[in-house]
Amino acid sequence: MNFNTLSNDYKEEYIKKAFELLKIPSVFEESDRYPYGKAIDDVLDKALSIAEDDGFVTKNVDGHGGHIEFGEGEDLIGILGHLDVVPAGEGWSSNPFEPVVKDNKLYARGAQDDKGPVMAAYIAMKLLKDQGFHPKKRVRLILGTDEERDWKGIEYYFKEEEMPAVGFTPDASFPVIHAEKGLLDCFITFEMEDRKDGTIEILQLAGGDRLNMVPEEATAVLKTADNNLKKKLKEYKEKENIEALLEVKDGRGIVKVKGKAVHASKPEEGQNAITGLLGFLLELPLSSTQKGVIRKIHKAFLMTDGEGLDIKRSDKVSGPLTSNLGSIEFHEGTCKVGFNLRYPVTVEYETVLECLERVVSKMNGTLKVYDHLPSIHLDKGHPFVETLLDVYNSVTGERLSAHTIGGATYARALDAGVAYGALFADSPDTAHQKDEHVFLDDMVRAIEIYATCIYELTK
Repeated sequence: MNFNTLSNDYKEEYIKKAFELLKIPSVFEESDRYPYGKAIDDVLDKALSIAEDDGFVTKNVDGHGGHIEFGEGEDLIGILGHLDVVPAGEGWSSNPFEPVVKDNKLYARGAQDDKGPVMAAYIAMKLLKDQGFHPKKRVRLILGTDEERDWKGIEYYFKEEEMPAVGFTPDASFPVIHAEKGLLDCFITFEMEDRKDGTIEILQLAGGDRLNMVPEEATAVLKTADNNLKKKLKEYKEKENIEALLEVKDGRGIVKVKGKAVHASKPEEGQNAITGLLGFLLELPLSSTQKGVIRKIHKAFLMTDGEGLDIKRSDKVSGPLTSNLGSIEFHEGTCKVGFNLRYPVTVEYETVLECLERVVSKMNGTLKVYDHLPSIHLDKGHPFVETLLDVYNSVTGERLSAHTIGGATYARALDAGVAYGALFADSPDTAHQKDEHVFLDDMVRAIEIYATCIYELTK
């Protein structure tokens, strides 16, 4: 089969069906009726309905996930994607849940992470089905619902459903990602005495809403009679090259710092609004207690390589550890910060945890682990990895090798899994950012790769 020609024939169908998923604002919300909110339930129903109309076997697993199946046989190959998305945020050029095509790019929240790639994998299955291909193994496109939050959906799904022998997720980049760093979400809480030995007092402090995102905005409410606050902020903005606003009224100052949001797997590429705000607060005449806590937090998280937490690590397989200060909340003498770590695959979780406990103890804080995903590592010589890599290189004419990432993908939910696309080396990484988009030509090429891959694995 000429998958190159065929994949181009499916471009318009890809756009039409991707639109149907992208226009549903599938962000988690609390609900008594639905596991992860009505919008996520709606998008799962829509994806399964599309597949049913196309003649596939589908199953909804109690609203926690679902699958679309193709082929016969005892062996099962999994393709894992997710239909939930992070909040849209502000600053978009168009409505994030009204998908648009402009300059051969598809714009919408979820276009890249992960509805667009999921649809590319689905269209690859449909392409093969339309051509009359009968896989000798079962291929199951598994649809997750809570990837951006707690992974409860995929945990529930695999308690009820069969684990694939091998599988991949189209939620990262090509050619093949054979290892992913360990992921650790934690909170540190500081209790402060009510000292009044400063001329400026922090009343409230807030920033960030997802630990897996570099925070875009942070705000402090200050009790102040300092008439030089505007001048100090102006000088700080010029020195640090950051965006910040100040409103002073009735003895209170409200400082808002703007940063650049990026995925927490690459925090060095963003601009953390929280650390930016903390840096400014350290230049003010705060009480000794408040300044002491702010200084500790700022020092611990200013660098994104873990140096401030005394856990700077690196290995040849997966590279350096990364650290992201993702949230802060200060109110009535309690300050709580949340952070995300991605540690190398050869570093033991216990080692990281011991280091954190020791450092946080010295900071006089209380550490709480919120979530942990162990690292995964499938050897480059594994037959499944070699097949996926051979397909990619054959389709693209390149000669690339498997690599690793700091991101956490559904490959971790598999007994033997990897991440496989759908971004290419020259694709813009816009996940979790405003104006998230994918190149349509990239998605067409991904369809060709996925169709070829499924064919080679199941013929």
